[in-house]
Amino acid sequence: MMGYDSMEVEIIRLGLRDIERRGLSAKEVLKQSVIWLGEKYEMTKDERYLDKAVGHIHAYLEMGYPYENGEKEFQVILDMLGQKVEDVFPKRNMKNEKVPLRKSRINQLLGKWNPGLHSMKIADAVDDIIDKSLNRQIGEYTYHCGKVIKQNGNDALWEKTFKLYVREDEVIFQDVNQGQYYMLGE
Repeated sequence: MMGYDSMEVEIIRLGLRDIERRGLSAKEVLKQSVIWLGEKYEMTKDERYLDKAVGHIHAYLEMGYPYENGEKEFQVILDMLGQKVEDVFPKRNMKNEKVPLRKSRINQLLGKWNPGLHSMKIADAVDDIIDKSLNRQIGEYTYHCGKVIKQNGNDALWEKTFKLYVREDEVIFQDVNQGQYYMLGE
């Protein structure tokens, strides 16, 4: 079996970059991909499918999703490999803590905010993110600052673009420009 391939994991993450906006959950797409790859391995006995499944699990973890949420699906792959979770997925890749809904932490995620070019003042953006998350206002919300660097019709990418996806069972905060995902919670 091949080891951790950062390029492959980044390609998987890039492939999922816009999926939340289309109403799909990156977490669920990754879990279903792992299941499908495991089934393909069972049919063909081609270990490349297991290697790909491991890459998808790494992407899942690096996007900030807790291992425990996909443990059942992932254990099937590990059993096929005859490996233990600690051996395949070192703790450094398991970002399973949620970012607390505190002003200081949300402010940290947003980083330096352009004082003149923005969707709203940073303090208002922080309050809005916390409010929508705590009150489970289901939907997709965009926060941005800086100049528009790319525009396609009504869609735009600013120097700093953030998306908040509030669902019944989870809240995901995405730094679109950096391709980073964070689970928000208490």
